[in-house]
Amino acid sequence: MSTPLHTIFSWFETGDFPTETQFKDTFLSFYHKDDLIPMQGIEGFEEIFQLFASAEDFKKHLADPAAHSEYLALLNAGNLTPAHVDSWKNKLGIKNVATVDSSEQLGNVYTKIQIDGFVDELKDADKDLASNIEKIKKILLSNDLSLDELQEIIDFIKKSRDDIEALKAVSGQTSEDKVKLLFDYSGVGSPKNQQEFNKQIYDKVLLISQTPTSAVVQVAGNAVFPNTLETENVIIQARDSVTGKKINVDDYATNQTIEVKMIGVLVNPINILILKVKP
Repeated sequence: MSTPLHTIFSWFETGDFPTETQFKDTFLSFYHKDDLIPMQGIEGFEEIFQLFASAEDFKKHLADPAAHSEYLALLNAGNLTPAHVDSWKNKLGIKNVATVDSSEQLGNVYTKIQIDGFVDELKDADKDLASNIEKIKKILLSNDLSLDELQEIIDFIKKSRDDIEALKAVSGQTSEDKVKLLFDYSGVGSPKNQQEFNKQIYDKVLLISQTPTSAVVQVAGNAVFPNTLETENVIIQARDSVTGKKINVDDYATNQTIEVKMIGVLVNPINILILKVKP
């Protein structure tokens, strides 16, 4: 049992002579460095000790896969909600990262199978477009520059076929009015006999042949020249006069004039082909 300090101090006042018992009690009131201090000898230690887990509990905590799952993300991220995921994406700067379809999650980008399907569709469309372009090129490079008028003549001849066959069947007739027409041709008026019919066909073909449907002009640079076709409904092509290679130009047509501007540097003069088309 330890002796209070104020008692020990009273034994060692000036002029006192401590006894053997007092010396012994004095030293018994303190812990020697070679002695262990018991737990109950430390004030508040037991309360502090209760705050620490036992070794067994600590081992169980380390092995618990759900430890701190209410506050920390698990290794497999299984406890993260969609709101947690969005927060992490925003923090990491990957909010708009591409994701692909998985078992239950829909991605935000097309899959390879979908992309392959789109590519195949584009390839088919490209083939059709290339075929149509080739057809247009053949038409534009054709010598039959007045295709609309040519078709008009063909239609007219088809409509007149029965009358032409009737003419072939007539023999020994010297009077034109003996040949009667089978139909009423509004396109050529109202001919009463073959003579009038032939004249009206001739006049129509002559008018078509005298109506310009194309023109060629050679220029060496930007130019403005009269529009001899007298219509803004034209197709304009530019080709190198030496190589025949197509040249890109910026063109503008009115009923009176045609303007062309060169795109790039010219090496040789170019031929401008103007084709009349139906509006």
